[in-house]
Amino acid sequence: MTIEEILEEMENMLLDAPRVPFTNKRMIEEDELARLLDELREVLPHEVTEAKRIINDRQRIMEEAQREAQNIVNQGKTYISKLTDENIITKQAQDQADEIVNQARKAAWELQGEANAYADNVFQHLERNLEKALEVVRQGRASFHQNKAN
Repeated sequence: MTIEEILEEMENMLLDAPRVPFTNKRMIEEDELARLLDELREVLPHEVTEAKRIINDRQRIMEEAQREAQNIVNQGKTYISKLTDENIITKQAQDQADEIVNQARKAAWELQGEANAYADNVFQHLERNLEKALEVVRQGRASFHQNKAN
């Protein structure tokens, strides 16, 4: 019998017991009540032991769940930290790449300006030399015409 069954039988025994006239008391069969109390004493330690085992199991499961939850939280923090670090490194690399590209563009503009200035100087020098050579050719031609006329 289970505790619930024993208690139910005791309750039925009380409800079925005859009343003592003019009082709030009932007469219960002593042997029957003693038998039910003995059965209750036999079942109770087993039920208490089972309840303790269930409570211990519940506590163990709760502790395992707590550890697992903490483990998952720690893994999440580690993953977020790793992603954040990778994101920072990626951002720094992108910033450095942008800076290098900007410096290269600036250097290219400077080199292009210097190359244009150099080319202009070369053309000016060439133009002066060609003008001098043309002047020499004109003088030679004029001298030629003058010598021919004489």
